Amino acid sequence: MMVSGYKSLLSATTNTRDLGGYPTASGDISVRNRIWRSDAPIVWQPSDAKVLIEHNMRTIIDLRTDGEIERHPCAYSRGNGFDYRHFPIAAGSVPPPALEDVPASYLQIAIQKETADALRTIAEAETGVLFCCTAGKDRTGVVSAILLLSCGVNREIVIDDYAVSREYNKERLEKYLSEHPEVDRRIVLANEISMARFIDLFFARFESVESFFVQAGLSLEHLQRIRRKLLEGRS
Repeated sequence: MMVSGYKSLLSATTNTRDLGGYPTASGDISVRNRIWRSDAPIVWQPSDAKVLIEHNMRTIIDLRTDGEIERHPCAYSRGNGFDYRHFPIAAGSVPPPALEDVPASYLQIAIQKETADALRTIAEAETGVLFCCTAGKDRTGVVSAILLLSCGVNREIVIDDYAVSREYNKERLEKYLSEHPEVDRRIVLANEISMARFIDLFFARFESVESFFVQAGLSLEHLQRIRRKLLEGRS
């Protein structure tokens, strides 16, 4: 279920997308403009701020490390009507050494306390939420996968939602590869194999999303609130 057009929802980012519009196993469709995934919005663009406010996307979650933020601060970190939260996740901030290591690195992202903090914030937010990392692919991709799987979205759709980042990020990733010729391009181009294997590892470890939430120190009420937010459009 690839997205056509590859146009970011914000003009100053390349990979801002909606987790709405996806069918679930129960026959529901995830609600639009409740949760957006994104690369880091580091340029203040008044028209983008207007788009976010018009869609009530006022909670901004930044998953980048302290070092990443020092180099490129988030444009929405100073308030201006936005509730900015920073949960730094080091896992996934640099490419692993080999393609075979990517799924395990994603599992490491999933089990971080900061990932649980982000999920808790998404569940409890009274507004729409935009969460981001540098490219909106790895850390953001793992959180997106957990959110969609929590709502019963088919794994093939979850994989597609991840893989389409290589289209949105095409110019960014080609630039990165030209600057780092030693990096295996398959690692950084969001291939389907990496997400498919991560999902396998996730369920091998946790058996269910309910078990994951409990083991992550979250409550089943947090899970239900995420489901209501994405499937009913309310917390």
